[in-house]
Formats: sequence, C-alpha cells, structure tokens
Amino acid sequence: MKCVHLDFHTSPDIQGIGEKFNKEEFAKALKEAHVDSITVFAKCHHGYTYYPSKVSTMHPHLKFNLLKEQIDACHSVGIKAPIYITMGWSKKDADEHPEWHQIDFWTKDRHSLGTIITKDTDPDEKIKECSWTTLCPIGGYREHLKAITREVCENFDISDGIFYDICLINDTCVCDSCKAGMIEMGLNPEVYEDVRKYYREKRIEFYKELNDIIHSYNKDAHIFYNGAADMNRPEYGVVQSHFELEDLPTAWGGYDLMPIRAKYFERFGKLYLGMTGKFHHSWGEFGGFKNKEALRYECADMVSIGASISVGDHLHPNGLIDKSTYAIIGHAFDYVTKIEKYSENTKAYTDVAIWMGHTDADLGASKILQIMHVEFDAIESGDDLSKYNLIILPDKVELTDEDKKALLEYTQRGGKIVCSYESGFEEIGIEKIEPSKFDVDYIECPIDEVTTPFLSYGSAYKTKCNGETLATVREPYFSRTAGHFCGHKNTPFKDEIAEYPALVKNGNVIYFAHPIFSAYNSTGNYILQKYIMRAIENIYDKMLKVDNFYSCGRVRIRKSNDKPFYALHLLYAPPVNRGNVCLLEDFPKVNGIEIEVKIPEAIKSIINPVTNEAISFKQENGVLKFTVDNLELHKLLIINY
Repeated sequence: MKCVHLDFHTSPDIQGIGEKFNKEEFAKALKEAHVDSITVFAKCHHGYTYYPSKVSTMHPHLKFNLLKEQIDACHSVGIKAPIYITMGWSKKDADEHPEWHQIDFWTKDRHSLGTIITKDTDPDEKIKECSWTTLCPIGGYREHLKAITREVCENFDISDGIFYDICLINDTCVCDSCKAGMIEMGLNPEVYEDVRKYYREKRIEFYKELNDIIHSYNKDAHIFYNGAADMNRPEYGVVQSHFELEDLPTAWGGYDLMPIRAKYFERFGKLYLGMTGKFHHSWGEFGGFKNKEALRYECADMVSIGASISVGDHLHPNGLIDKSTYAIIGHAFDYVTKIEKYSENTKAYTDVAIWMGHTDADLGASKILQIMHVEFDAIESGDDLSKYNLIILPDKVELTDEDKKALLEYTQRGGKIVCSYESGFEEIGIEKIEPSKFDVDYIECPIDEVTTPFLSYGSAYKTKCNGETLATVREPYFSRTAGHFCGHKNTPFKDEIAEYPALVKNGNVIYFAHPIFSAYNSTGNYILQKYIMRAIENIYDKMLKVDNFYSCGRVRIRKSNDKPFYALHLLYAPPVNRGNVCLLEDFPKVNGIEIEVKIPEAIKSIINPVTNEAISFKQENGVLKFTVDNLELHKLLIINY
C-alpha cells in the first residue's frame, strides 16, 4: 500500500485557509501519483479543527468543511482517507488550559521539545522547531479528546481509520491529575519508576477507551497511536491495529534505523508501514524537496523489508496541492507499483536472529549484519529458536532462567550464539565477576595492519570464561578524571595484559566482554566493525553470501508464504552528509555482484520482473549461485522454484 501523510498544522494568523482547494484537482493529483491512501486532518497542533466543531474550534479563517471535501474527493477515485487527530500537542488548548500541561518528573516544568512559549515570551523572539507544549491525556484533556473522537466518528466516514499523533512524548508526567491518580493507586509521585508505571498504565487504559469508542461506530476501523510504535516500549503494541514506523532518514536515524524496526514489528503479525518524507530535511518544511531518486530508493527499501509505504507531506494553507511534490512522489510510487506485489505475504528468509535487548546495542548489531549482507529476524523471550543457526544477544539482553535453558539446549543442538557484555551467562561458560572500573580500555587482537591495541570505546566486563581466548584486554593507567588525566582524550594503555579476556570462543559460543555493539553503534569505528565481523564469521557459515559488493549496499531476501518464489532485493546508494542532512545523491551502477544462497528447492528460473530479464544460474547440492550486473539504485530478482 502506498500512502501519504498530509500534515496541515496551520496558524490562526494565516487567512484564506483552503480557499484554493479543488476536489477534482486534489483527487486527480493523488490518483496520477499512484496514491492508495492519504491521511487528512480533523484537528492540528495549533488546536483548530478543519470542520465545523461543537466541542472544539474550527480554524478562524476556514469557511467550509475541508475535511469532508477531502474525504469525498479521495473516495470518489477509490483512495482511502484516514483521519488525523492531534493528541500531545495542541497550542490553543495548552494556552487555555494550563492544568492540562504535561509536567516533567525531573524539571517539574511543562514539557516542550523546543522553546517553551509563555504569555511573557517576547512575541518577536525567534523560536526553535517543534515548540509545542505537551499535553497530558489523563486529566480533563482526556474527556476533550474523547469528545473530539465521538464527534469525528458521528460526522465522518471513519472506515479508513483514525491516526492519533504525539501520543508518547517523554515517559513521565507529574501534573496535579497524575499525582492524585498515583496516590490513589498507592504509587509515589516522588519515585521515578512509580511515575513511569502510572504513565504507561494510564495511557494504555485511555487508548483502549478510545478504541472502544471508535469501534462502537465502526468495528473494522484501523487505529494508530503515533509514538507508540517504539521497539523499546513494546507494551503499547496491544492498542495498535497496525504500525507506522516514522523514520525520516535525512533528519534522524539515517538509512540504517528502519530495517530493524520493521523486522521487530513484523513479528506482531500486523500491517506495518515505513514512513519517510518528501522533504529535504524534516516535517513541515515548506519548499523543501527530496531528490526523486532518493525517494524511490527509500520506497524500494521499505518494500524489500515487507513494509507498506507512507510519505509525509504538508498541504499549503490555501489548500492547493503541490504539483512538484506529487511529481516526485508519483515517480517513486510508479516504481513501487511494479514491485510491491512480490513483497505481499512474504517473510524474511534467514537463519540469523537478533535477540532484542531494547537498547542501542540492537541497532549496532543490525548495522553490522546489514554491512555483512546477512538477512535477520528480530526475536524475544519465548520465540521459537529452531529455525536459526545463529542468534546474537547484544550487550544487555535480560534473560530469564527459561531463556537460558532454551539457549543452552539450542547450542547443544548445534546452534551458534554471539553474545556480549551483560548478555553472557554461566550456563554457556561465561562467569561474570563485575564490570571494569575504568572508563575505557583497549583490545589486543590483530586486525589487518593494526597489530597494536585499539580503543574499545567502552570497558570490559571482568569474566572467567571457558574456551579459547581470541582477544585480550589492555587496561589504561587510570580513568580520565580531574585528578588524573593524560593529554586531550583517553588515557593510554599499560604494557601488561589484563587477567580477564576481551573475546572468547567456547564451542558454539562467541563472547565479547565489551559492550561492543553499542560502541559500534555510537562510533561506527572501522576496526571495531572488522573485529565484530571476523568473530561472527569465525562461528557462522553464512546462508547468504555476497561478494564484490559495497558495505552500504543492501541485500535482502524474502520467501513467499503461499507462492513458489523467493524475492531477492539489492539496493545501492551511498549516503553522504551535506550540511545537517544525511542524503542520497549518487546512484552509481554496480556490476559483478556474486550471490550464493542456500535454497533447498530446485530452482526453475531467476527473473527481473521489472525488465523481464532472465538471469543465468547454477545450483548444486542446495546452493544457488549467480551474478548480478547493472544494479542501479534497486534491483528485484524473483527466484522461482
């Protein structure tokens, strides 16, 4: 599915709202751009509705029911129109109801991502982006949101769903309403964990109330709470009908974040969309345009991980749809129409999994596997381990006794484990003593031309380990403090080797004593990358091998659940940093990429469905081999059996 998220956050100081909106032109532009669904606004962050409201205030310079006109326009050409309602940010409500403000536990002040604007703020003062006061949906504001929801459900066709925005900002609130509620529940508003517990439980309770209201009008309506599609807050998954994964690669996260998020949310068995933007940078950037080939790459990338697509836009206050924007979106969506069916009802074909610890180490492990061109799943406690030949436990995975038993049995059946730092455990031969007291230390392990100790960008866990030591620790003379420091940065290493190891291999287990995956995620250090990859390759025989391809190239393979084919995706576009933006500008052609993949079925053909080109191949003893030429941006190959 190819979607657009059409923002419409429009100041009350602008007149002529929607005066150039034309139903026929709106519908025609969307249809020509191959849009299947577009989210349209009931209420925006300025706090105004775009329809006549009895429970809120319509934008003062809007003279007609814009929301109805947009929905009618979309439905006239078979395009879906989910309805947007702001939750966490609403300036008019924040100005009129200070008792609705979310109050941060630490600062004891209202929460804002940008400038906090008060009645005393100089009106000529320049403000930061996203300068909205966050509202708490637990007290009086709760009833207001329920009233808005009922009004929308009563007056509009909600069959395409409701999209609530800004649903989880921060993780605490100590407004008067929340404090009273905590005390009533026996929780202490002065204890951080109690405040977090109340925040989670009350929001989930409220979202379920909203779901009940919506489903009382339409039992099949999709409902999404933006901000609650968070890998590190999986408890909110229960209230979502689907997931929209907001990752604007030019503005935050880069091009490596979406894949692991998609793989994590795929496991819920619900529809999931990747979300990017048409903007050069970030949301609400009027006049900012992304390279059309970059958007095509991003959309193909989403298809390659089984996701549907959402592209963010912002309608001009006058309601005129921007033709340049939809020429760019249409270019990307036209390509998606040629490949999207090969992603439907498929799953990643892999024998590798990352056991999620819900820390930045997960992303570090994901980046390493993508560089290695290794497809993977994201798993958690209780998942079936039988399909995997390799499981990675990055840095800080919390394991129950049952988890440890399952992993031990898995290794006894021949399964391989790569674990690091706190994720090691005694049953697999790793006896943890204590974390090192040093701020950083060094690893001694020859990596290509680097034969001297290299910086770990962290410090090791002191352990006693069974098996073969593959790398050792060199401690610094002392940690860098005001009382003891050396030079500009980290203290150099001592001459002697530490008594505890840096890297150990014990049968089917590789253990890194350092928080190596979070260190790689934060630094991108080339030597750490080689160190991690070499250790993985020491224990894991790849199911998918790729030679003569670049590190920022991406290779993904998915297997159809109901049809006899595998879909192999190859993408290549090197990201560059220009100004404050990570972007794609060059799409060089690549030839001679050698692919080797273990597939049990007898393969009949390999076809590029976009060009109908047939690829020659060899298959012996369950190993398929072929060469890919003329890769430019993205290539899909369908492997039929």
